[in-house]
Amino acid sequence: MRPLRWVAVVAALTMGLLGVTAEWVPGVAVALMVLASAVTVADNGLAFTAVAERAGPFWSGRALGMQNTAQNLVASAVPPAAGLAVTAWGYPATYALVALLPLLAAPLVPVRGER
Repeated sequence: MRPLRWVAVVAALTMGLLGVTAEWVPGVAVALMVLASAVTVADNGLAFTAVAERAGPFWSGRALGMQNTAQNLVASAVPPAAGLAVTAWGYPATYALVALLPLLAAPLVPVRGER
């Protein structure tokens, strides 16, 4: 679970830097966009593994189905919400707003008791 927390922090930093550079340093923003494209999906495999491990052998299929359904529902809301945010506040503010989400999620990742 600890790597999930690390990915969340790196995603927050990347998106925050993207918010800062998007309007004023386009060359850096492009490089950050490439990095963000990888970082923001880097936890998918980790999340699936963690769900299956925590659910155990008898519940892993159901847990993975619920996790995948919830993830897809949230993912389907992101494009229209991001489009509204970009229209209302612009790209830099939207990237900064997106940076807050993994920052809020990082402390919720249960890492206590890990070896």
